[in-house]
Amino acid sequence: MTTPSSGPVDDPIADLSALLGQLAGDSGATPPTTEPSAEPADQPVYRNVEAFVGGYLAHVVERRLATGPTSGVNWCPRWWAHPEAISRLYALWRTWETLRVSDPQTGMSIWWRDHLDPHLAALTTEYGPFSRCSPDKHTEPKPLPVEPAPAEVLAQLPDVDTL
Repeated sequence: MTTPSSGPVDDPIADLSALLGQLAGDSGATPPTTEPSAEPADQPVYRNVEAFVGGYLAHVVERRLATGPTSGVNWCPRWWAHPEAISRLYALWRTWETLRVSDPQTGMSIWWRDHLDPHLAALTTEYGPFSRCSPDKHTEPKPLPVEPAPAEVLAQLPDVDTL
């Protein structure tokens, strides 16, 4: 005799199956069926970079986070407040969406190796945009100092109109 559970039960097999489905480009919202999908396969799984970071990336990337004297990677919960992070994470989202459709056999491996690993390393490194942040603290980004280029230098470079 079984008794009903009093709350949701974690099912590691179902969780892993859902994760593997996401890795394969399935939205994970519905179980697979033999009926044709109403949405074309080339439609994005995630509607924007925020949905991608919060709905996918934060769940599949496992790194020890630096907190106090503990070593680990630097991460900022307000990643969207860092211009470099927005640009890199947007690029990661777009390449993930592209590779899952264009190369369903090896695209995800390529994405991890050629895209996620170098971008994540650049974002979370000791000198990256999250270096002054922690999982519970955001520090406003500081742009690189820039001085205006002299006119004689700019005159030697082709204008956009001439490219």
